[in-house]
Amino acid sequence: MTKFARILTVAAVATATLTATPALAVPVGATTAATAKAQIVKPLALTAKTNMDFGTILLSSIAVGPTYTVILTSGGALSCTAGLTCSTTGIPATFNVQGSNGQLVKIYTAASNFTNGTATLSITPSAAASLTLTNSGSPGLDFNVGASFPITSATIEGVYTGNLNVTVDYN
Repeated sequence: MTKFARILTVAAVATATLTATPALAVPVGATTAATAKAQIVKPLALTAKTNMDFGTILLSSIAVGPTYTVILTSGGALSCTAGLTCSTTGIPATFNVQGSNGQLVKIYTAASNFTNGTATLSITPSAAASLTLTNSGSPGLDFNVGASFPITSATIEGVYTGNLNVTVDYN
């Protein structure tokens, strides 16, 4: 039994010594240096330059039930589905964005409502997904926004107006 007690005492002392002694390691530096970088850009500025104009749409022969569509492309092409007549050419909205040269800018559009005082049309704007700024600050870069909207036989005549929801952000 004494031999067994001595072995336990030696084992306990060895365990205490190993856990109480801190490991001494040699500091090691990185084999390659890490670099850091920061890119500073000018804040974006977005300005509306030209208002959108769909012109006059004639409800020539629309039937009850179907939905007809008016489309104005960002290039200015105006089209109406059968049953509607686009009597004039359209004008897309033009915006100007200013920021830092060479930066990719994302263009975001969201649906908006146009009203004539009593009735509402849901307008879906469309634009290029992005553009790359070709200069810093002024004069910036212009881009066009087109849109489309549905018309049914229940659409009330009148002049509809509203604001386009367009925003930009650096990519």
